Amino acid sequence: MIVKVVLKTMQNARKLVSIVEPISCDVELCCGRYVVNAKSMLGVLSMPDFEKGELHVHTDNDKECELILDKLLEADLLMDTNDAVCRSIYDITVFGEILIDFTSQRLNEDGQMLYARNPGGAPANVAVASGRLGAHTAFMGKAGEDMHGEFLRSVLQKENVDTRGMLLDKNYFTTLAFVEVNESGERTFSFARKPGADTQIQKEELDVDILDQTNIFHIGSLSLTDQPARDTTFYAVKRAKNKGSIISYDPNYRASLWENEEIAKEHMRSLIPYVDIMKISDEETELLSGYKKVPEAAEELYRQGVKIVAITLGRNGTYIYNKEGGRIVNGFAVEHVADTNGAGDSFWGSFLYKLSQSDKRIDELTLEELAEYARFGNAAASLCVEKKGAIPAMPKLSQVEERLEDKKWI
Repeated sequence: MIVKVVLKTMQNARKLVSIVEPISCDVELCCGRYVVNAKSMLGVLSMPDFEKGELHVHTDNDKECELILDKLLEADLLMDTNDAVCRSIYDITVFGEILIDFTSQRLNEDGQMLYARNPGGAPANVAVASGRLGAHTAFMGKAGEDMHGEFLRSVLQKENVDTRGMLLDKNYFTTLAFVEVNESGERTFSFARKPGADTQIQKEELDVDILDQTNIFHIGSLSLTDQPARDTTFYAVKRAKNKGSIISYDPNYRASLWENEEIAKEHMRSLIPYVDIMKISDEETELLSGYKKVPEAAEELYRQGVKIVAITLGRNGTYIYNKEGGRIVNGFAVEHVADTNGAGDSFWGSFLYKLSQSDKRIDELTLEELAEYARFGNAAASLCVEKKGAIPAMPKLSQVEERLEDKKWI
């Protein structure tokens, strides 16, 4: 939560410190480029402009926010403005890989396979999927300072995804993924990533202004395959969680990027204790939970602390689970599958969009409400698979709403 406050006097400064000092989370007073600890009287008094400032309260606990606002209002410290309070600058911030998907198209007259260059990377896909529906999104990660990196950044900018946290590194090449798509739309991958720029991001390079001001912070698992990206991922997750963000996790398993399955299992599971909401596919249940059956896998992840679990079932929809139990939410009928690449990201980006628009805490959402979010995500995914590519296939809000009205559930 960000609150615009008025100080002006020593008495007001004392009032502000006394209000925020008991708060368990970090609270900062900001004015321009100056940032001080709002719990410190010396810090507050050191501000060069003592007239007004922004109070940054690093929590998304609605009850705590309301209590703080009431106290600030009672002390006459709130600015008299309609936009005095801004709870988060970003609805959803994603962290991780952004890469080129060279997707197979057809054989030319000489029998050579032709490939189309598509922007991709699961976290980037999620950012665009949510952004096209109306969420304010940001991307944090690294690509190469090369023709592909410049292209990827331009794609995100055209999609209105904030790219201040996207770095281009001249020392490493942008990761490339060659994607073979069979007649049924299923994919196989081959990566050029030894190392790719996305694996080389350091925690010191992160833009913490973005990281600290997001409602939902989303990560995948490809950033866990190599150092230093693995340590950077944990740093980002821990910081975002401490600042009050909801932590979202979608661990996409790509066998060729790991030394073996046991190492993949160890590292992919290591993030689960920090996660609030999680999506996996039905092919990943045993790898992530130790249980092959979908209901048992969901229950196990919930026991480990994940508050909302979504397990995608391909054309059959999604299994959604929370404190009330679990249920299957049917998918939508699709006349022709052109490409399944990005379908899961389209689902999850749409689900996160609905979650970001809710005025409830995630532990207050009912199973029925979550099922509605999953149905919305299923509709988006059904539209995505009808087109080729990942980012180019992400639907707009009007298209998803039209698909929902059709009610052509499987």
